[in-house]
Amino acid sequence: MMNNRLGTFLVLVLIASISLSTLFYLQNNDLQKVILNIKADESTLITEKSALEMEVENLQFEITSIENEKLTLQSRVSDLQSKVSSLENEKNTVRAEVENIQSEKTNLETQVSTLQSNLDSLENDQNSLELQVSNLQLNVENLENNENSLELQVSSLQTDITTLENEVIQSYNTGYLEGELDGYADGYIQGVEDGAGSGYTLKDPTYSEAIFFINLDTTDQNEYTDNYVCHDFSADFKNNAFQAGYRCGYVYIEFPDSAHAIICFNTVDNGMFYVEPQDDQIVTLTIGQPLYDRDLYIVDFDDTIIDFDVIW
Repeated sequence: MMNNRLGTFLVLVLIASISLSTLFYLQNNDLQKVILNIKADESTLITEKSALEMEVENLQFEITSIENEKLTLQSRVSDLQSKVSSLENEKNTVRAEVENIQSEKTNLETQVSTLQSNLDSLENDQNSLELQVSNLQLNVENLENNENSLELQVSSLQTDITTLENEVIQSYNTGYLEGELDGYADGYIQGVEDGAGSGYTLKDPTYSEAIFFINLDTTDQNEYTDNYVCHDFSADFKNNAFQAGYRCGYVYIEFPDSAHAIICFNTVDNGMFYVEPQDDQIVTLTIGQPLYDRDLYIVDFDDTIIDFDVIW
């Protein structure tokens, strides 16, 4: 629109120039009309010029606005380019992670394949073991049947053994008591004669006699208290053996921090042996070694034997 008005302005200027040239050829009465027309045209041109200047200002304002929008768009483009660059970096990072995951996936697939192969092998082994277990179960059942049969036989044998043991014990006790009574009477008379009237003679028992007496003696049934200790057990046992006519020793044992008393017999056929009268257990005395067998006793003190003496 601005260019059209400018063209119009130039045409008018050209016309004005022509008009001025023409004036020299016109008559004086027409010159005034021409001047008036020129002024009118000039006024029109001035008006159009003002309009054009206003349009130019508007266009400059629009240009400034467009420039500002251009700067804004350039800033946004720069931001978008930065974001695009950041996204490219993230894309590369994600791509690298995807490649790592793909590699791990491949490794896991390989491991799964290997594990599956191992599983197949284990299943085969399991089937083989189950077959073996089945065979063993059959063997166990057969053995259990045999065991039940053997248990019945053993039970029958144990019954027979118990019966025989009872008969042996009864026969032994009967023979022992009869022999002891007869022997005691004869021995007492002979002892009186040999001992010039001493009236009593102790003897060392055989091993079987000592064991028999130990089983008959009831000292082990006494209760251990503060007023009835190892010394009392040993003294009572020794007295009971004396009353039965057996020579019995009182054994005094020294430990690092304490002492103890037990008894002993010196058998005519199996030598010396030692007995704990509190429970009738046979013990071994060795200097430098503990008294009690840890498989039979719980010991909360040092029972290492330093020394021991036998008092008959």
